[in-house]
Amino acid sequence: MRQQPDARRFSRVQLPIPVEVSCTPLRCFRQPAHLRNVSAGGAFLYSPVAPPVGTVMKLDFAVQVTGREVQISCEGPVVRVEPQSQGEQAGVAIEFSKLNLGAW
Repeated sequence: MRQQPDARRFSRVQLPIPVEVSCTPLRCFRQPAHLRNVSAGGAFLYSPVAPPVGTVMKLDFAVQVTGREVQISCEGPVVRVEPQSQGEQAGVAIEFSKLNLGAW
């Protein structure tokens, strides 16, 4: 089997950390979720909320950079949803339309 080259525009970083997600249309505000990976263009996370493709989600999380905590807030439309299995969270892929470093 021949592997296809990864056609992503941005490199992904595995970053399994907690995040908070919000999506106004579903009345979901600051729900806990878990980031799996992130890039400059988007993120994949596991969420208790399985929003429809096209729903705009907001993510808030913090990372350590050179010994200092940096707050990151980003948002964008859901581009893919991996449905929830019984007792598990949904996999949600988001493409960033806004990305703010250092402020919530």
